[in-house]
Amino acid sequence: MKTLSATRFRYPYEEFADQIQAMRMVCKWEYTTRFGHVGNAQTSRAHNARVVDYFSDSYEDQAEAVQKAELFLSIYDYIGRHAALFLRKDLMEGSDEHQFSVDPVLLRAVHHVFTVAERPAGIDPKRVLALARAFRGITDQ
Repeated sequence: MKTLSATRFRYPYEEFADQIQAMRMVCKWEYTTRFGHVGNAQTSRAHNARVVDYFSDSYEDQAEAVQKAELFLSIYDYIGRHAALFLRKDLMEGSDEHQFSVDPVLLRAVHHVFTVAERPAGIDPKRVLALARAFRGITDQ
């Protein structure tokens, strides 16, 4: 039985896409105001610190910042955990073992799942593939 649902802020795809673009700059940050010096490390921990710092600076409401940073990182994590499948289906390209180029229809599909599903991390990636193909069918017309 649910007693209280968590506050959910709207997180439109366009906002998410703008934040993806900003990550090109954010990933180069060597210092964060909340976590201090991270240097040029490209570890998961350093990346997460940069993302949380960026979102905290981007939103006045810190609850909104935390929720959106968590969603953003969860989307990245989901794509990373299922990268082998998405690479095989030509929805991603690997430029090296840590950097990928992700097809916008896949980004849109995963974003949609993470903003509407109750337990998005548990969604079968094959269902996400079907949604990405549906998005492609709509955008290719």
